[in-house]
Amino acid sequence: MKNIIGALIIAALLTGCALGENQVKEALRKNPQIVFDTIEENPERFIEVVNRAAQKAQEAQYLKRAEIEKQKQDQDLKNPKKPSIQKDRRISGSDEGKIVIVEYADFQCPACRMAYSSLKQFKEKYKDQVQFYYKHMPLDFHPMAYPAAVYYEAIRLQDKNKAAKFYDELFLNQKDLSESFFNKTAAKVGANMQRLKADMKSDQIKKIIDADMDEFQSFGFSGTPALIMNGVAMDGAQSLAALEALAKKVTAQE
Repeated sequence: MKNIIGALIIAALLTGCALGENQVKEALRKNPQIVFDTIEENPERFIEVVNRAAQKAQEAQYLKRAEIEKQKQDQDLKNPKKPSIQKDRRISGSDEGKIVIVEYADFQCPACRMAYSSLKQFKEKYKDQVQFYYKHMPLDFHPMAYPAAVYYEAIRLQDKNKAAKFYDELFLNQKDLSESFFNKTAAKVGANMQRLKADMKSDQIKKIIDADMDEFQSFGFSGTPALIMNGVAMDGAQSLAALEALAKKVTAQE
């Protein structure tokens, strides 16, 4: 009898066959072991259906997120976000570039490391069509993120090209971040170490980082990385294709 009931229940669970809901509930209430026994008798079928259901759920979530993202971007196209732009903070591209990217990131954030790779491809492909500005959002639970930001800004005060090299080294060697690494890398990119140590203690650098963090929060971002391209925001690490799609969209508005 148990096998017959189990077969009926698994049929309902796995194939959607019409079995009265109350009948299933009553059978399970009286003998919940039926489910486990039936799964053991049909493990491959059960796993197949569960995997398919999980895939459908993931697809539905992706479509929902994509729709929400599209709605946000459409809103930004109508009412662009306006981050503060200081030309001396551009670390790659050209001042004449029509694609203006402001990234808010954390040097110790793994997702920011992923974003770095796709952004690097994008910048290399579009070169002087791009203006790229890096801003700071060091997270509390990444202990080396804030010191990295201080070193970066102190180097940028000397030379933005040296700062750009330092920026690359930080993301390319993210697992090695430490005070000794910062010092060694600062010397490697050609920073004046005596001036660097003095500048790192200045209020100017703290004000820059604090202003970046305040701006990040003012736009309602909840995590790093986040970027704004020509006034349109994107959350999280993006693929090259996603960056190109957004670039096409924002430049079409001009």
